[in-house]
Amino acid sequence: MAPSTSATQSSGEHPFATDLNWLLHRVAAGLGSAQDEVARRHGLGVRDYVVLRTIAEGTPTSQLALGKDLGLDKTTLTAVLDRLEGAGLVVRRPSVSDRRTRVCEATESGRDVADRAATEISLTEQELLAGVRPQERRLLVTLLRELAFGPFADAAPVSGSCI
Repeated sequence: MAPSTSATQSSGEHPFATDLNWLLHRVAAGLGSAQDEVARRHGLGVRDYVVLRTIAEGTPTSQLALGKDLGLDKTTLTAVLDRLEGAGLVVRRPSVSDRRTRVCEATESGRDVADRAATEISLTEQELLAGVRPQERRLLVTLLRELAFGPFADAAPVSGSCI
């Protein structure tokens, strides 16, 4: 999808056109909205998708570790897991080593939904980056990864969601 003429004409003149925080939020909001639309076609929201895919792609993990990894507080994560479990996409079981800890696993159906949604979600990223050369894409991902896990990675308390 091409940017609107007014956005193209004014992007260099916008007062925040060089503000990294504003630009990152702007891109994240647009991409998040597009990906939420895709996730909804699979019966999920984008947050549900991120949680489900994380569970489906990894080894069984505790709710606490999952929340920390994704930047989701306990209340938010519990609500997402309740929805996913209610839909038969994940199961939560007491840990073998500590029965107070709940371990999350994707069901076969959950892995299937996560895989199908992931294929379509990746198309939104391709659409966003359609005008960017492959080497620039790789550089962008490298730089964003360095920033995401860099000096401010733990600066903000987990009080809601990074997604």
